[in-house]
Amino acid sequence: MDPSAAAPKLRQPSTAGTVTVKNKKKKTTAEALSHDVLCIIFSFLDLVQLIRCSAVSTSWSKAVNKLKLHQTEYFKQQHSDPNGLIDASFSQRSLSEQAEQLAMEQHRLALQRAPANVIQWKGHSVGVNQCRMKMGKVLTGVGDKVMRLWSAESCKCLDEYFLVDKAPLIDFDFDEGKVVGLVGTRICIWNRTEARNVFSSRENLFTKALCMRYVDPEAVIGCEDGKVRVFDLYSRKCTQIIKMHQGPVSCLAFSDDQLLVSGSSLGTLSLSDLSSDQRVVLLGSTYSAGVKTLCFNPNSYMVFAGSTAGNVSCWDLS
Repeated sequence: MDPSAAAPKLRQPSTAGTVTVKNKKKKTTAEALSHDVLCIIFSFLDLVQLIRCSAVSTSWSKAVNKLKLHQTEYFKQQHSDPNGLIDASFSQRSLSEQAEQLAMEQHRLALQRAPANVIQWKGHSVGVNQCRMKMGKVLTGVGDKVMRLWSAESCKCLDEYFLVDKAPLIDFDFDEGKVVGLVGTRICIWNRTEARNVFSSRENLFTKALCMRYVDPEAVIGCEDGKVRVFDLYSRKCTQIIKMHQGPVSCLAFSDDQLLVSGSSLGTLSLSDLSSDQRVVLLGSTYSAGVKTLCFNPNSYMVFAGSTAGNVSCWDLS
């Protein structure tokens, strides 16, 4: 057997400035609703709620747009709402822009009038350095001992996941069935639905790993050498090695349709489609500071990047 046949693929980055992202998204329940059904639902909402809904997806935005303009026209005819938020220059501006401004102003006033409830509880004996929130649950970790799963509603501890050794917990993620952790130089998997069962990959599988994201069945690991390793949780093998940056990979965003966005400590962003042989595309540089965190919105295909200098940039991948 040719040893190279089993070796993971290595792809190099391209300096192309644009990339076409395939729209392979599965239709969600919300997107399956017809335009007429959405209009009926949205007719029960006020202006602020409508504008919030318009940010969910393109189909929702189209359904909301007509209703939003009609309601804005109503405010226009009334000259002023009870809070006096419509000024004399209302008719000179775009109705949609004015509606958005009105919604933001109402939201600001609501925050000023109503007290904000901050819930705080003791989760670990030492400081928490990792946190993930999904499906109304919060997973916290302290780096070298234990991860705890909490209910975001009751703040009660639902489960605990102990590390198999003293190797540092670098990053983790979870879903309904499992918790996946990057522990030292290997991947560990805790089963949430069955009796406690911990799988650990072999040592030194990921040298100098810095970050990880997981979408079943794959975990992607960003490393100091600028490469991303793709690990299949079922075959328990590294299936791809992708050269994403010239510097260390500091953060990752991974979508259900295998679109991977990565940031580096050198301030660059890159994009790759793991479901095909599409080459890596360098999106460009944010600032001179490194990229600290990424957030990818699959509905709008926008990526938000936060830098170590405190700046935030937005990239439209559509």
